[in-house]
Amino acid sequence: MTAPVRLAVVGAGWWAGTHHLPALLAHPDARVVAVCDPVPERAAALAGPAGARTFTTVAEAVEAGGLDAVVVATPSAAHHAAAATALDAGLHTFVEKPMTLTRADAVDLLRRAEAAAVHLSVGYTHQFEPGAFFAREAVRTQIGRLVQVTVEFASRAGALYAAAEAEHPARTVAGQHPEAYSAANGGGQAHTQLTHALGMLCWVTGDEVAQVCAFTEHQGLSVDVDDVAAFRLRGGATGVAVSSGATGAHLPARQHVRYLGTDGVVEQDLHRARVTLHRADGSQVVREPGQHEPAYRAGEPVRAFVDLVLGRGENLGPGGDAAAAVAATEALLVAARTGTMTEVASVR
Repeated sequence: MTAPVRLAVVGAGWWAGTHHLPALLAHPDARVVAVCDPVPERAAALAGPAGARTFTTVAEAVEAGGLDAVVVATPSAAHHAAAATALDAGLHTFVEKPMTLTRADAVDLLRRAEAAAVHLSVGYTHQFEPGAFFAREAVRTQIGRLVQVTVEFASRAGALYAAAEAEHPARTVAGQHPEAYSAANGGGQAHTQLTHALGMLCWVTGDEVAQVCAFTEHQGLSVDVDDVAAFRLRGGATGVAVSSGATGAHLPARQHVRYLGTDGVVEQDLHRARVTLHRADGSQVVREPGQHEPAYRAGEPVRAFVDLVLGRGENLGPGGDAAAAVAATEALLVAARTGTMTEVASVR
């Protein structure tokens, strides 16, 4: 198609207003023409800088016409319905992570995108960083057969889960809206935090989790705050993942993925966008942001999505890998709840 790409932003919360809208307004080939949110005042506040129309639902925006693509930035529990409406209307669709909360819904979106012959991209921000390309290439071509993966994703999201369940919840926590992290909206450490690392794991390796056993700790809340899992990938590699939202405000957050192969190791620091390849001969190759480059490029996923729609570059948040991460997350929570080894059906 030709520029400009006419977009609707669905969900006028903190993330859309802080990252998605500024990135889209700065893109020379993007035009935000609609903003959808069930709270009219919130939609109007986001639509103002773009001069966009406002709607309460994505269905209303689709019916009004004049759209090429949709950015879904609602709470996670609403991702499937909004994205399905956009895809069925033949619109290219970007969905914030996690793609959905269940494997069935994720696969459903894959099928709808395929039927409509449109792009479906998912906002795993770390995959849009230059070092991620190096990690993917190194894991697939430089370290031999993948043997084992270790994941650690520690964050401070526990404060948001607690605020979401408080009797008088804070309106914002560090500018964010706690209600988006509630159990009803798909909150919890696995869905909102560990998914970053699981998404990266599936994207880098091109593999899927096949089996998982797990434990979770809720710390008195309705959602999981601490997660521990052991898993096997479909290709045979084993792995472990630990994740906690209980990192204190002044303590370092550690967000790493380590890929051990027969001929080398790749260490990926998601928090700092730093990747190190350790070769079997003892040599190392390091990729990290330059002195004046940001480690976390929160506006990059939607900027790249506009370019994707215009035929420039690859889909760095492909739906298949995102669906594999959803399936792994769902299975982890089932395994923890039931105390059983859980099989994970392929999404391919």
